[in-house]
Amino acid sequence: MHRPLFIPIGVSLLFFTLTLQATTIYSWVDKNGVVHFTDQPNAAHTKVYELDTPPSAPLSTTVDEIEVTKEKSSTPEVLPPATIRFITPSHEQTLRSNAGHIDITANSNREITKDYKVQVVLDGNSHLALQNSLTFSLFDIDRGSHQLQLQLLKDGKVIALSNSITVYLHRASTTRIRPPAASPKL
Repeated sequence: MHRPLFIPIGVSLLFFTLTLQATTIYSWVDKNGVVHFTDQPNAAHTKVYELDTPPSAPLSTTVDEIEVTKEKSSTPEVLPPATIRFITPSHEQTLRSNAGHIDITANSNREITKDYKVQVVLDGNSHLALQNSLTFSLFDIDRGSHQLQLQLLKDGKVIALSNSITVYLHRASTTRIRPPAASPKL
């Protein structure tokens, strides 16, 4: 019952192990019912299996391809150029804050770690100390038109600049003349 399954498996194993050595396989069954396979004829009731040998490729080509693949994978991954950009405020946006407050949110294609710092440039001058964050709050900024730009630094060197944007800050004037407070008439 198990013999029909055993024969094809045995032939397959011999085919794969003997393809480089022989193209003919011999099979016979001994007195105990065990099927034997060999590349040499051995008994009178031997069955002969002729096998086609597959075309062989030189081993060196395969090894060379594997070595080239390993070399390519060992090269370090090249990062795209660093970028930084404003999310808020947008270019030519009017901001209203009597306290002169400007909130800035930025985005970068680099993770801001201890190696990377971000700096805000307000009207051509760095306004805040370098920080490891992409959110900033500027306080007590005079009203009027202001140029903002972001710098991304690595180890103290500028590696990316954002576009320069203009924002308009509106705040109540402290010099505005106020009418005197109404006093009750007696």
